Amino acid sequence: MINADQCVHCGLCLTACPTYEATGLEVESPRGRLVLLAQWAENPAERDASTATWLDDCLDCRACESVCPAHVPTGHLVEQWRAEADPADVDRRLMPWLKLLIGSPFGLNWLRKLGRWSQIPAARAFMKWTAPQFATPAVALMDGLLDYTPGPLSRHRLRSDADDGGVLLFVGCVMDAIYAETNVHTAALLRLAGQPVYVPIQQRCCGALHLHAGRRDEARQWAQRNIETYEKSKAHAIVVNAAGCGTTLKEYPQLFLHDSAWRERAVRFSEAVQDVLVVLQNHPLPDLPVRHERITIHDACHHVHAQQIFEAPRALLSRAGYQIEEMADSTRCCGSAGVYNLTHAEMSQKLLQNKLHNIPDGIETVAAANPGCMLQIQAGAVHFGRTLRVRHPVDLAYQAYQDQGYWSTGGPHGGQLA
Repeated sequence: MINADQCVHCGLCLTACPTYEATGLEVESPRGRLVLLAQWAENPAERDASTATWLDDCLDCRACESVCPAHVPTGHLVEQWRAEADPADVDRRLMPWLKLLIGSPFGLNWLRKLGRWSQIPAARAFMKWTAPQFATPAVALMDGLLDYTPGPLSRHRLRSDADDGGVLLFVGCVMDAIYAETNVHTAALLRLAGQPVYVPIQQRCCGALHLHAGRRDEARQWAQRNIETYEKSKAHAIVVNAAGCGTTLKEYPQLFLHDSAWRERAVRFSEAVQDVLVVLQNHPLPDLPVRHERITIHDACHHVHAQQIFEAPRALLSRAGYQIEEMADSTRCCGSAGVYNLTHAEMSQKLLQNKLHNIPDGIETVAAANPGCMLQIQAGAVHFGRTLRVRHPVDLAYQAYQDQGYWSTGGPHGGQLA
C-alpha cells in the first residue's frame, strides 16, 4: 500500500528534481507527486490518465531522496504506484520487447544484432517504419554506439578463474550485449587488483528496467535466478560495473518483503554486492604517470543518489593518470533513466541538452559508469555536433594501464586479459 504521508512539504526536493527544473510545475516535482499519491490513496475515484502522466514523468533518479530531510523514498513509491496503476496510466508497450531481448543469452544475441543493424542506413529506415513511436528515438540512441564492436557476448568470451572464493562478475544485459569490451576490461582490472574472477553463464538481467515499469513479479523471477547463481558459487563478493544494476541488486530484499525465506537469501546476496569502482578504490591499482588528457565525469544517478558513490571513479581515474575537470551539476540526470528516453523522448531530450551544456569547453572525453548514460550522452553529442567520446571509467583506466605495458603480448603482465 502506498504511503506518502512521511513528506513534510519543505520543498528542498524542488531544485533537485530534473523534471521540475525543466517545467517549473509543482505537479512535476517530488512534493507534487507525493501530494497526488496521497490524494489518490484517500479517493481512488480521482485517478485518471491525464494526471497520471505527471507521476509517470518521474525519472526515478533518486535525486530528491538525497536531499530529503524526512527520508521519503519517493522513487520506490513511484515504482510501487506503477506496479499498482491501471494499465492505461503507465506506458508498458516496450515490456514485451524487453522480455524478449534481455531475458536470456539468446535474446541478448539479438540485441547485439540490432545494435549492429542500427548502424546500416537501410536497416535504420526499416526500423523507423515498423514502429515509429519507439524505433525513431531508439535508432537515434544507437548513434551513441561509436565504439561498438561485433562479437559474442562477454559472458561467452570471459574465462573464469578457479571458483575458489574470488568475485562473481555480474555482466548484466545491456553491458553484456552492447558494452562487452567494458566487461572484459573490468575482469582484467579486477585480476590486476588481485581478485580472481568468476563469470557464471546462468546469471540473468538484474530486473531494473522491469522495476522502473512496475513489473515487480518479473523482477522477482530474475532476482531469484541471480540469487541461486550466487549461492551455487564460492564467490565472496558480487562485482557490478553498471550503476543501475548495482542499485537494483543491492535492493533485492525489498522484492521479498512478504516472503521470509527468500528475503533472508536476498539480504545475503545484497550484502555481497559491490561496485567495481569501490572495489578498485579499496584494492588500489599502481599509480601511473600523469597523462596529457583532460576528462570530465558524469555521475550516474544510481551511483551518487542511490549508492552514495562519488569519489570512487575519481580515485581510479586519478590513479590512472587522468587530469579531471569537474562538470557543473555532474550529478544531474542526463535523461536516460532506463527506457525513459524511449517512452518520454521530449522530456529526455531537454535533460540531455542541459547535460551537454554543462560539459566543460575543450573536454573531449566524458566518463560515465552506466550503459544508459553512456548511450544517451554519446548519442546527444553526435546529434548536436559535439566532439565527445563517452567511456566507462573502467575502459579509460584499462587504456591507461595498457599504454604503460600491462597486458601487452609477452609483457610482464601478459595473460591478464582472459
